[in-house]
Amino acid sequence: MWVKPNQLKAASVAVLLAQEMGQYWTLIIQRPSWMREHPAQFAFPGGKKDLADKTLWNTAQRETEEEVGISITVSQCMGCLEPVVIPPTGYWIWPWVVGIGSKTKPHLNSREVVEARWLPLESLWMVSRTGQLGVIYPTEFGTIWGASARIISQLRPAK
Repeated sequence: MWVKPNQLKAASVAVLLAQEMGQYWTLIIQRPSWMREHPAQFAFPGGKKDLADKTLWNTAQRETEEEVGISITVSQCMGCLEPVVIPPTGYWIWPWVVGIGSKTKPHLNSREVVEARWLPLESLWMVSRTGQLGVIYPTEFGTIWGASARIISQLRPAK
């Protein structure tokens, strides 16, 4: 199913990166099972652009603060990865890479996040599999697939 760009809903996520113990870690959240869109899925903090958001970067900032209680600033922004489209729900996701120094403890908004974990990127890349759903990342937390998996794959260094 192909969706025209003007029919897509703009959204942003914050790909939080922390460097500790000689490796990079990223924060992955799990959405509640009762959510209307993307229930129980593993994702990065983020969501749909609100009318009050001046930019998609502002969306990532607002959503990260709302969902996990972590404030991010433009000086921490390392850039934006290639946007990811989710045809079934019509989202166009802009993933912003944000360096935050250390693994900050998230303060979860229980209406939007069930759980959050810092996962080591190198370990994710080592367990990656490709199948029917494209690339997936099986973890003890659960299987990361879809848009989140495609975003993680963009962070992987070229061979």
